[in-house]
Amino acid sequence: MATYTWTLQGVTPTTIEATDLVQFAAATFDSAITVGSYNDTIHVESNAAANDSSGNTPENNKFISQAGGTGGDSQANWGDGTEDLDQITTAECSLKINFSHGSSVTTTSHKFYADDGTTTTAVPTGVDFRAAEQGDTNWTEAEGSAAGVTITDDTTATSHDYYIAVSASPTSVGEKTAFRLRSELTYT
Repeated sequence: MATYTWTLQGVTPTTIEATDLVQFAAATFDSAITVGSYNDTIHVESNAAANDSSGNTPENNKFISQAGGTGGDSQANWGDGTEDLDQITTAECSLKINFSHGSSVTTTSHKFYADDGTTTTAVPTGVDFRAAEQGDTNWTEAEGSAAGVTITDDTTATSHDYYIAVSASPTSVGEKTAFRLRSELTYT
């Protein structure tokens, strides 16, 4: 049987349950991000609107520039100033997604993206969403299934870990509740 486990990494990782939300925020939980700015913090919000990641010191990844780094690399800040995106380690990526199976399988065609919360091909409304697999040199504007981050194919195993940097910015005023993060893969 195949199982996905999503984790918001931090000093203590927070498992993201099926009913939870990943909240991109300004300086603190539930604080609004200014239009054109990107998240200063990231949290796991329970379906009861509580901060499930409180006290876990979640790893935040903040988009800085698409091509302002060394040799045109994207830039990000994950807590220690602006750096080239390809310098982020697995432990510094906000998301860890584990795909496991009772048998050894090989994963292929893996992509990660945000959509409008209803249709996988639709882009989020009023949100600029960026994502990158650990080791990528540039952010992907991963909005809708056609624009997803292509995740490196994996070798045959019963457990597969993927580390993903994520960042979001509102492009219009107002709370953005109609978008979701999605991971899709094929396994054999």
